[in-house]
Amino acid sequence: MPSEVRFSEVRKMLEARGYRLDRIRGSHHVFEKPGAWPVVIPVRHGKVNYVYVRKIAKLQ
Repeated sequence: MPSEVRFSEVRKMLEARGYRLDRIRGSHHVFEKPGAWPVVIPVRHGKVNYVYVRKIAKLQ
C-alpha cells in the first residue's frame, strides 16, 4: 500500500464522483458537490496522504 498518491489521481477520483474543485487555500484543495459536504484535501509537493484516498473511496 503506497503512503502517498499523486494529486492528479485523487482529483480524478473526486471528479468521477461528481465533485469539482471549488477553491484552494494554501495547500488545502476544497472540492464541492451539490447536496454533499465539502471535501478538503491537503496537498504537499503534489502528493496526497493515502488516508484521504480511503476516505474518498467511501464517498458516494
